[in-house]
Amino acid sequence: MLYKEFEKNREDILENEFCMQSDASTLPITDCPSYTPICTIGICIQGNAKIRMDSQEYTIHPHDVFVFMPGLLVSVIETSPNFTTNYFTLSNTFFYDVIKTIRSFSPQFFSYMKSRFLYPLPEQEMQYFMNYYALLKSRSKLPKSFSREAIIALLRIIFLDLYNDFENYINHRNNTSTTRKEDLTHRFYTLMMDNYREHKEVIFYADKLHVSSKYLSEVVKETSGKSPKDWIIDYSLLEIKELLKNSSLNIQEITIRTKFLNQSALGRFFKRHTNMSPSEYRESTY
Repeated sequence: MLYKEFEKNREDILENEFCMQSDASTLPITDCPSYTPICTIGICIQGNAKIRMDSQEYTIHPHDVFVFMPGLLVSVIETSPNFTTNYFTLSNTFFYDVIKTIRSFSPQFFSYMKSRFLYPLPEQEMQYFMNYYALLKSRSKLPKSFSREAIIALLRIIFLDLYNDFENYINHRNNTSTTRKEDLTHRFYTLMMDNYREHKEVIFYADKLHVSSKYLSEVVKETSGKSPKDWIIDYSLLEIKELLKNSSLNIQEITIRTKFLNQSALGRFFKRHTNMSPSEYRESTY
C-alpha cells in the first residue's frame, strides 16, 4: 500500500504548493479507489506497480514516466518490493498557475490525459528526465521569491511536451468540424481560467463568445466530457478545497480570496456541491 506517510516525509519546496519525493511509500495513491487530489508526475526507477484506473488495470515499469492529473480515479493493486520512484506533486492552485501560462491548453487535453498517463522512455530520455528532476531540485534551493517562478518555468517544459503529444493526436484525427468545436471549447476554457471566481454563470461566457448558452453547453460537453457549468464548479471547488486543506487562511480570508460575495455565499455554494460546510470539510482532512 502506498501513501503511508506523505505528510510526514515529503520535502516541501513551496509550502505545500510543490513537493519532491524519492520514497515510493509516500506516493499519494491508496489501495482504495479514490480521486487523485493533486497533480503527480514521476518516473519509475526500478520494480513495478500495478494500478487500476477507471476499471482498467495498468502496470508501471522501469523507465515509465507517470502523470496523474487531478481528478483521476486511481487505486493501487500491488507493488513489487523494490518499487522505486522519483516524483513531485503540485497543489491544484500551483498546477493551474503553471498551465495558465500556456494559453493553448484546452479542456479536451485533460480528458485525453485520463487515458494517456504512462510514457515509456528509452535510456537516453530516461537520463534527460532525471537531469530535469535534479534541475527542479536545484532551483528549489533559491529564495522563495525566485524559486517559485523558476519552478513554474521548468514545469512548463514538461506540460508543453505533454501538450505536443496531445496536439499530434488531434492532428491525426483531421476533423474540421470537430476542430471548430474544439476551438470554441478552448476559448471558453481560456476565458473561464481568468473569470471563474467572479463569474459562475454560463451566460457570461456565452455572451463573451457570441453564442447561445445552449450551444456552448452542447459543444463543451461534447468535446471535453463535462458541461461549462461543471467546469466552473469543479475549478471553484478545487481551489476552495485546496485552501481549506493546505493553508492557514480562515474562512473569511478564503471567501475574499475566492471572491464570493460573503462567507454565507461561499458556505452555501460549498455545501450544495459537497454536502459539507467548509469547516466540516477542513476538519475531515485533519
